[in-house]
Amino acid sequence: MAAIANTANEQTDLLDAAVTWLNERLPASWSVGRTQRTFAGQTGPEAQTLDAAIDLRANSGTTATLAVEARSSFEPRDVERLLSGLARSLRSLAGYIPILVVAPWLSARTQRMLEAEEINFVDLTGNALIALENPTLYLRSAGAQRSPTPVARGQVRVRGPKAARLVRLLADVRPPYGIRELAAATGLAPGYVSQLVDALDREALLDRERRGGVRGVEIGALLRRWSESYDVFRTNATSSFLAPRGPAQALKALENVAMREDVLVTGSFAAVRRAAVAAPALLCAYCRDPSQIAQALELLPADAGTGANVALLGPFDEVVWQRGNQNAPISYAADSQVAVDCLTGNGRMPAEGEALLEWMVHNEDEWRVSGLSQLPAR
Repeated sequence: MAAIANTANEQTDLLDAAVTWLNERLPASWSVGRTQRTFAGQTGPEAQTLDAAIDLRANSGTTATLAVEARSSFEPRDVERLLSGLARSLRSLAGYIPILVVAPWLSARTQRMLEAEEINFVDLTGNALIALENPTLYLRSAGAQRSPTPVARGQVRVRGPKAARLVRLLADVRPPYGIRELAAATGLAPGYVSQLVDALDREALLDRERRGGVRGVEIGALLRRWSESYDVFRTNATSSFLAPRGPAQALKALENVAMREDVLVTGSFAAVRRAAVAAPALLCAYCRDPSQIAQALELLPADAGTGANVALLGPFDEVVWQRGNQNAPISYAADSQVAVDCLTGNGRMPAEGEALLEWMVHNEDEWRVSGLSQLPAR
């Protein structure tokens, strides 16, 4: 009973916080308050009870009632549950009843999924989107990009070399596969793999079978999620240079470098091979010995952002070398690595990353391995 009471109190606090947040941002002639109105929904196992509702009254006298779903935690997978329960119940009624999700914090992916389903939301850090037709209202606000609550002990984050190895494998290889198969292919502990797969499942980045194996992966969303905790120029040891004859000529010169097998091109010059956005302006390459490659290409030291047109990267992990197109005379990183490198780069690189992701989603047969059995033995 105590747990139920605590949950009810927390939902009440969230609802009150949402009402206060809206009142502070709407014109003084508008009013926002809790309402006792109830809605008749479906019956049966999918029926849900509303946590509460909010009445929003414009200065014209028009009133909109928002059905509120208040949760202490709301993740991407909860969006799917909401759509199959409460949202479907309300949308089956006569007339349109807008829904408002309220939580302490909502991730960027959760926000995108709610927006795609035309569900309003507000979190206690200030992330919000309220879009109503009658009365007409459009209110958007940005809050914290990362959760202010520390990750509980025992949970894993989608960051660091170990997470990168699993994310890259999930993107590069078609399912299905089980936890132990993933662990064997990545060299990671089965317990860690299980925890990270659970975390990705909660974020609706993959689909699982009843027994826990992975049967589907949201490639674009997964790589964008990884990009939130990765930065191509900060995660890797980056050295900036100026190629006097331009980056394209420096790339061409790689064909004649004796150590070219220790160089893996990524970034714009790798992405343009798949999806062209504009002429590449920065040559990025992973190198086992950046100083020797710079000397062989006759590059001049430069400060990043002040004329540098070449970035040589000391890899953050050996995973960057895996499943790349390492055919002479020039080797390129795997498309999944190139996409994330571009997404987290500068200038036009994020747009190049998005273009590459779109190409990857529509051309899986050209870059994705058909199954774990097709990978070389570790």
